[in-house]
Amino acid sequence: MKYISVLYGIILFLGVAACTPKVGVLRSPDYKGNVGSGTDTKKSDAASDKETKDVAGKKHLAGSNIALVLPFQLNQISTSSILEKDVKRSALALDFYQGFQLGLEDLARKGKNFYLDVLDSRDDDFQNATLAKSETVSEAAVVVGPVYPKEIKSFGTNLSNKDVLQINPLAASMPTEFNLPNLVSLRPPIKAHTQAIAREVANGFSGGDVIIIYNTADNDGRQFLNGMLAAIRQVKANVNVVSVSSITQLNEKLSNTGFTHVIAGTTDKLQIRTLINNLSSKAKEGIYNFQLYGHPLWDRFDWSIYPEFADLKPRIPSESVLKEWTAPAKKFKEAYSMKYGVQPSDHSFRGYDCALYFGSLLAKYDKAQLKDNLEKEEYEGLYSRYKFSHNNTWGYVNEAVAVRIYRNGSFQLQ
Repeated sequence: MKYISVLYGIILFLGVAACTPKVGVLRSPDYKGNVGSGTDTKKSDAASDKETKDVAGKKHLAGSNIALVLPFQLNQISTSSILEKDVKRSALALDFYQGFQLGLEDLARKGKNFYLDVLDSRDDDFQNATLAKSETVSEAAVVVGPVYPKEIKSFGTNLSNKDVLQINPLAASMPTEFNLPNLVSLRPPIKAHTQAIAREVANGFSGGDVIIIYNTADNDGRQFLNGMLAAIRQVKANVNVVSVSSITQLNEKLSNTGFTHVIAGTTDKLQIRTLINNLSSKAKEGIYNFQLYGHPLWDRFDWSIYPEFADLKPRIPSESVLKEWTAPAKKFKEAYSMKYGVQPSDHSFRGYDCALYFGSLLAKYDKAQLKDNLEKEEYEGLYSRYKFSHNNTWGYVNEAVAVRIYRNGSFQLQ
């Protein structure tokens, strides 16, 4: 019920049904940690007075304005009756927004004030193009969103203010898909995962070992393994690396003098079953030692069907550094649950970290200095780590990737 209440409150504040040229916003003039302060339906004179104060507050906090552009898709909702399908359609945006809001509230308690504009991208190209040219976005110190690849491209190419940083908070697409110089991609692209595993493999290589890159035809496998050989040799040039494309070829290259490091990028269940069963069978012969490396999406699979899976010492790259047993993580989950009546999702954690990082930067630097300091300011939050590199063509890319080891029935941080 609280989830629906939040969505209903956003509908009221964004004014979906109102015939107005103004961009609807959730905002607080002096920001004291109460973004979207409920579902206020006071009379028009009070609303007009609030609007005046909002404008004054926004000018007062110029340089700390944040535009949050998310696909609530409120234009598809009847304000008289919010259905379960409406909540599901808006769930991603709600989760991120609510985590983001809690992040700003934590900063506000430390005296760091911001002015937040929340905008509905509607998952629509025309809407995104319109928002990108709006005064609200042009005056923002940073723009967080949109979240879907087609939205990011449409929004970025239509930005009136080409100097403002556009934060891509959720899409894990390669930044080269967008070629937007001011885009900041928070989720590490697959290439960053490839490089993380390459470092892990190269650093773990010893004399007598062999590294086998197991190629498959599926797209996930090809993308993950693309550039793997070069990345390994960039870390350690003198390693024994071979590339195979069948189980027969793999078995011919196994090392009986050291570890066999097998790198597999496939997410195809049949390919995985064939590989795991073969390696497990070979391990039982007692003359082979394996170290298995896999795709980041392996974290979503049920490995309990493979009793000997842990014996292969599986490792995968991961963007998440979440340690749910720590006090900060428990505190966030409790605060989120108390406020919204639901448990936070990964998107909620991402929103929280995003707010803390960019809110702290805005409190520390003038908005004109943000670009110069993004590469210098690394961050480790509840869920995310940020370590940015810059390219003049496709912007800022997060290269912070952790490695997880499979033990006790799940992939866990080292």
